[in-house]
Amino acid sequence: MESLYHTLNEVDPQALGVDFISVTYGAGGSGNSEKTRQLAEYIQNTYHIPALHHLTGVNQTPKSLRENLDAIQSAGIENILALRGDLPNDDYVNNDYPFAKDLIQDIKSYTDLNVGAAVYPEGHVDNPVTGISLNGVREKILSGTDFLISQLFFENNVFYGMQDALRANYMKIPVSAGIMPIISKSQVDRMTYMIGSSLPAHLIKIVHKYENDPESLQQAGIEYALEQIHDLINHGVDGIHIYAMNRSKVLEDMLPVINQEIQKKALIK
Repeated sequence: MESLYHTLNEVDPQALGVDFISVTYGAGGSGNSEKTRQLAEYIQNTYHIPALHHLTGVNQTPKSLRENLDAIQSAGIENILALRGDLPNDDYVNNDYPFAKDLIQDIKSYTDLNVGAAVYPEGHVDNPVTGISLNGVREKILSGTDFLISQLFFENNVFYGMQDALRANYMKIPVSAGIMPIISKSQVDRMTYMIGSSLPAHLIKIVHKYENDPESLQQAGIEYALEQIHDLINHGVDGIHIYAMNRSKVLEDMLPVINQEIQKKALIK
C-alpha cells in the first residue's frame, strides 16, 4: 500500500491529465475490499479524479455484496468494474455469482452506479474456444453494463476484429482498449500465461533483443505501446486503459505523449 500511495504522489495524476484511475480488488495484495475502497476514496478526495473500483464475484455473497456497495457509495465512489475474478482453485464454485453478468445484475438492481465489465479480444484464457465470446458480452450488456474495458493485447488488429464483431451484432457500447507496455521478460512470460494474449513477431524480436538489458527493454516496450496507442487514436478508439502496474516511469513517459496525440487529433477535427 505504501508503494501505491508513493507512486500516486510522485506522478501527480491530475497534472498528467488522467481521466480516471482503476483500482484492483484487494489493492496492495491485501485480499480485501476495504483497502481497495480506501485507495479509491483517497484518489478522488486528493486528486479529484474519478476512481474505478474493481469488484469481483469470487467469495462474494449477496449479503457481502450489499455491504460492499453501501460502503462504496458512502465513500462517494460512482464507478465499478465488475469481474468474475481469478478462481482460487479448479474446484471452486460460487453459486451466487458464477459469472460477471450475475454480479452486474445484482449491482444494477441495488444501485445506480456506473458499471463496467471486461471484454477479451482473444477469448478468455479459461475458455478453450479462441476469439471474443459474443454471447458473453451480450449477457453482460443485458445485465446492465454501461461500458467495456478490454483485456490487454499486443496486436491492434485483434482489437479491431473484436470491434467489428460487436458492431455487426448490434452491440454498440463504449469499449476502451487495454494496453500494457512491456517492462521485463518475466512480465511477458507471466502475462501471456495468465491472460493468453498472443505476441506478434515484431514484439517477440524486441523482447529477445533486450532480454539481458532491462532498461532498454522497458524503453522499447513503452515505445511499442505508444505506437499501438497512436494507431488506436487514429482509428477513433473510445478510450485507452493503461495497465501501468504501479510504475511511475510508465505513466511519466507515456501520458504526456498520449495527451498531445489526443489534442492534435481534436484540432484536426
